[in-house]
Amino acid sequence: MKTPLFDIAIVGASVSGASLAIRLGQQGLTTALIDKQSFPRRKACGEGISDIALDSLYQLGLESEIHKLGGKPFYSFRLGLENRSFEFASGKKQSLKGIGIPRYRLDKLLTDQASALPSVNPFFGSSVTDIAMKGSNYLLSLADGQHISARYLVLADGTNSANAKKLGIPKTTKKKLPLWGMNFVLKGKFKKTTGEVLILLKDGFEVYCTPVSDTTLNVAVLARKERVAHLQDDSVMQQLLGEAAEKSSFHGEVTGSPLVVGPVGVTKRPYSYHSILLLGDTTESLDPIAGMGITHGVMMSEHAATALVDILQHGVPEEKALRDYAANCKKMSRVYRGFTQITASLLRSRLRKFLIPILSATSLPFLINNALRYESIAESNHMLLFAKFLQIMGS
Repeated sequence: MKTPLFDIAIVGASVSGASLAIRLGQQGLTTALIDKQSFPRRKACGEGISDIALDSLYQLGLESEIHKLGGKPFYSFRLGLENRSFEFASGKKQSLKGIGIPRYRLDKLLTDQASALPSVNPFFGSSVTDIAMKGSNYLLSLADGQHISARYLVLADGTNSANAKKLGIPKTTKKKLPLWGMNFVLKGKFKKTTGEVLILLKDGFEVYCTPVSDTTLNVAVLARKERVAHLQDDSVMQQLLGEAAEKSSFHGEVTGSPLVVGPVGVTKRPYSYHSILLLGDTTESLDPIAGMGITHGVMMSEHAATALVDILQHGVPEEKALRDYAANCKKMSRVYRGFTQITASLLRSRLRKFLIPILSATSLPFLINNALRYESIAESNHMLLFAKFLQIMGS
């Protein structure tokens, strides 16, 4: 049987990989979309999608399909600290900050939309066992015995990418945070619509409460390993989840088994390696405290699509297109890194009980939103400096 030849092979069909496949497929580029898992599948996630990521996905013609998923819009973030709470909202309170959507539904939507395009072929449920060069093309072997050939390769298979390791792509940064995560799904009903994402800071736990449908509250918990281990005690778990539900105006029960991930790591690899593009968490994973992983991956897929279309359809030299891709991703990632570091420095500071009330009353959320949306270098530098200041203050 003849090995099919594609313009691009994308390994990893989560948000960044699938959204890239849609962009490429809409341009008529033949694309193999590969993932070791089948969809839908659960994935540990805060399940909040920012307005920035939504705008990008809407540009792909997905607005009505996303609305059909029945997610819950949110307009602000509320930090619960001890017996007080503080609202963070950029600009007008009722401006959309994002939508809470179950991750398995979002991933299924994106993979379905990509697979429906004539030039995109899905290969799900089988892992990549080998990647080799055959002439000027990449030859990928799958666990189910299939072989795929592609002119360009994109790795979007996550922080712990086995394929990046096989190909000898170096990690320029590797930092393990002393944190683990647990993800719970609560089913029931809301007593009222809050229109916010609640973040509880309590007893060494960071608890992220996101309404994702009329009957579902997603609760993601970050903590040191020993604290997460305490959640194996049913009474501790029930107390923490009970408070999360009550303060989210929700009444319900845990359904299914919790997902556990860890240790959480911050990893960085080059944006491109030879003619391979790296995407999303594969090239840079961010501390999940800021909840910007989905947005980072979606926006990076825009830059990857531009580079590949420029090479394959517009005749732009490969070296220039990949250099521009790296430069654009570097500029964008610096902004997201700054926001993440500010959030981590604030929420984990020893002085947070003094800093959070003060900063909630400032225009900081508005400035951060502008920096993220417009990828401002000046404002990203300000965020990084402010994050360093918070780190020093809290040390």
